[in-house]
Amino acid sequence: MMKKILFILLAACCAWAAWDYSRPVEKYVVKTVAGEGDTLWNLVGGVMDSEGDRRDIHEVIFYTRQISNIKGTLQPGDIVLIPIEVRK
Repeated sequence: MMKKILFILLAACCAWAAWDYSRPVEKYVVKTVAGEGDTLWNLVGGVMDSEGDRRDIHEVIFYTRQISNIKGTLQPGDIVLIPIEVRK
């Protein structure tokens, strides 16, 4: 009996995961300008929360640094391009 329940749960999880990954992903970039005291962690995290992006923030910060050409510490006035991915 327990094996049947575990199998059903596993099958349900696999079906849900397959459905989730089959949903279309909307990809776009949010442009913002760094202010005094802003950090990439706060800027990226805030945009991810407001847009509904559920990826790991470390991954998004990595790509934000690349596309925004941010080499060191964020400076006031820096243009920050944040790549967003949202499943619809």
